[in-house]
Amino acid sequence: MNTPIRTFNARDINRIRGFLDLAVRRQGGPKFKTLESLSRELASSTIVEPQEMPGDVVTMRSRVLLHYPATGTQEEFELVYPADADISQRRVSLLAPLGAALLGHKKGTMVEYPAPAGVLQVEIVDVLYQPEAAGDFDA
Repeated sequence: MNTPIRTFNARDINRIRGFLDLAVRRQGGPKFKTLESLSRELASSTIVEPQEMPGDVVTMRSRVLLHYPATGTQEEFELVYPADADISQRRVSLLAPLGAALLGHKKGTMVEYPAPAGVLQVEIVDVLYQPEAAGDFDA
């Protein structure tokens, strides 16, 4: 799958790099290939000021509606920092394979991520809430 260029909020980028560096340094190995890939993609990503962030891009604290083509199901998730992750509340961590796959992609994009059952494809159907679009530039 050809992955589109991602767009990141300039204020989030240093914090995101810190989490990725820590995860890759402390854990390493195949379990963190998704994080290593995301870390590499930062170098070729578009980085914009929060006020310039397109409203259809998944950013930190965004709430998204996802469609799984293999099953025909849809689910809603919020992308959060690790301390706020709680799958029972539909809060997925940036460091989880799904979170790492979603970050920086826009509505309508099909992304892949590794799961215990194999690689899953998911389409970002909608960005239901994005802090930047709501005027919250420090989320």
